[in-house]
Amino acid sequence: MGPEKRINCFNTFPYVKSVFIFFSFSRLFSAVSAYQPAEYDDRKKIKGRVKMNGAELNARTRGGAHHSRQAALSVFRYDTKNVMLSLLHAAPHTEDIDMAVNGMPLFKNVPYKSLTSPVSVPAGRIQIAFFTTGHDRRHLLTAYDQLTAGTNYTIAVTGTPSRLLPVGINNRNITDPQSIGFKFVHLSPDAPALDLAVRNGPVLFANVPFAKAGPYITLPPQKLDLDIRAAGTKTVLFNVPKIGAKAGQSVTLHCLGFANGAPSLEIKEALLPMESLG
Repeated sequence: MGPEKRINCFNTFPYVKSVFIFFSFSRLFSAVSAYQPAEYDDRKKIKGRVKMNGAELNARTRGGAHHSRQAALSVFRYDTKNVMLSLLHAAPHTEDIDMAVNGMPLFKNVPYKSLTSPVSVPAGRIQIAFFTTGHDRRHLLTAYDQLTAGTNYTIAVTGTPSRLLPVGINNRNITDPQSIGFKFVHLSPDAPALDLAVRNGPVLFANVPFAKAGPYITLPPQKLDLDIRAAGTKTVLFNVPKIGAKAGQSVTLHCLGFANGAPSLEIKEALLPMESLG
């Protein structure tokens, strides 16, 4: 598991003053959905907007922040100093969310369980802000992170509406074309520490706590029947559908939902082909 990070985070909820909190989370090496990288394209400007694959940036006044179309393009233009960034909405009972980076709207109308296509953003220290979607737009959370150039990165928003938590996932590609890379991320707010095990077989990821991931592993290509269990027990909380990864791909299994209540536990599978990365 990667080194621990210290991140500044502000939470804002209705009728409650902003509270300044600190939290740490590990850089988690995982995978996102199979995709083609998105880039800004000057030729796709329509009525002051810049459109991308899987995302849309409003280059005009938005939420009280004023940005010109040219400023938006200059901030997010793709180059070797950038990071490919995705958003995973993993917070049950939380409204659709928008996400802004450095004050620029980046992802809009993202519903629960959705993983966006990646968008190019500048590397370095960034501000990430989350809002509810729609006319009654409310600020939910602001976090700060340090992103390394040339990486693929996912921000997962988990927790409950009254206590949201951003989890940073540094997506790792597989280097062996004859193997499959695996990562398991625990994003269930009420579940205990979890094991991911082969059904009637060995444990692949042991004692993974909430908002963390097990270490990255590689396995030979095979069809596996997997179970999510309460850590250290034989108690099965969820039967994982067969994984669709092939040799040369990395797959991340994000555990979403509630262990007790609705929506119930489920797996959000995300694939990252080896050839999609440099």
